[in-house]
Amino acid sequence: MGVKLEVEPEETPRVTAICPDCGAKLTIDAATGAVLWHESKPAPKENRSIKEMVADLARKQKDAQERVEREQEALKDQSRILEERVKEALKRVDKDAPPPTRPIDLD
Repeated sequence: MGVKLEVEPEETPRVTAICPDCGAKLTIDAATGAVLWHESKPAPKENRSIKEMVADLARKQKDAQERVEREQEALKDQSRILEERVKEALKRVDKDAPPPTRPIDLD
């Protein structure tokens, strides 16, 4: 674990530490122990060939297209189900019941 103590004029001392587990860089206030700054370790770059990247892109595009098709089918079913719910609710409406009080009528 790398630790470095920094002291600048008219400032409280700060400690910079590197986390041995994740590699993050932490700047800590030495007086209070509070973390002043957290800098994550950059993600490693992948070394992939162009063919692998194109295949991955094609797979992602296919997955996206399948999701769009599923959502379109769900929307078709959703409108049918909503219509059936409205019809069922209209069957259960009591024709002799007084209309509900509207909020505007309460003023």
